[in-house]
Amino acid sequence: MKRYYLGLIVLTIVMMLLAFATKWFGMDFFAPLHVVMLPLAVIYFAVVDAVQYWITIRSVNKSPKTFVQFFLATTVAVLLLHIIVLVGGMLLNPACGKRFAIGFLVLYVVYTFYIMAQFVHFMRNAGKE
Repeated sequence: MKRYYLGLIVLTIVMMLLAFATKWFGMDFFAPLHVVMLPLAVIYFAVVDAVQYWITIRSVNKSPKTFVQFFLATTVAVLLLHIIVLVGGMLLNPACGKRFAIGFLVLYVVYTFYIMAQFVHFMRNAGKE
């Protein structure tokens, strides 16, 4: 579990630096966005993925048979939460809604890829422990 959280912290720092870099160093496409919108989205994804991983791994440790149920339940709940946050972010600043949606989608893909890779790694190594 420490490996996951260390990787998540590193990924969050890298994505935070990229979020600020796109804003301040020449990505004119993101210029109309408020300075903190994408960095807040990075923190949001880090917190949500950490909680989702913790809940799922805790459920596996209690009962390995419930992994699929908890994984699917948390995935659906997180997806609905992402949709609510995406729509809310787009409504907060309608002039930059498309730009926020693109940045949010990039973060979604990056963090989803990371958490799925970690789940696969965990499940492959679960039988070895």
